[in-house]
Amino acid sequence: MENLHETNPPLRLLATFNNAFDQMTPGLVIKAPGREMWVAASVDGAKDFVIHSSDHDGHTRFDWRSAKNKKTVLKRPLPRWVRYPAGVIVHLCANDMDLPGVHAVIAGEEAGERYDYATGIAFAALWHHLHERDYTAAQLIPIVEHVRREYVED
Repeated sequence: MENLHETNPPLRLLATFNNAFDQMTPGLVIKAPGREMWVAASVDGAKDFVIHSSDHDGHTRFDWRSAKNKKTVLKRPLPRWVRYPAGVIVHLCANDMDLPGVHAVIAGEEAGERYDYATGIAFAALWHHLHERDYTAAQLIPIVEHVRREYVED
């Protein structure tokens, strides 16, 4: 595993990644700053974003266009647990931080609304890391707050 940002990610994170994407290995595993939320991800040339949650036993697939409309590629509403990551992806891709497809798994120890919010922090950190931009938790919070107001609660 390249670029292991933090040590000791939850075992279920890596197990879910291996089960979900059997032909891939995560190119990056990071912990959201200031949160107990992890993301393991692999970037590829596809245009879809595929996200699995080891905590919700769920997965979804969307592209930038469908996520702008809060839908999956199958035109179904995005599951609640993925709304913050999708909103962060839409916001950052629209602000010169576009990426090709990403396959990712999230896992965390947060609860309730804090869990959902932490997934947004994790994906904002992932996007900054993939774009080789420095970040702190304090710099990511305004991004996630924007997503909360303009995407999640809209």
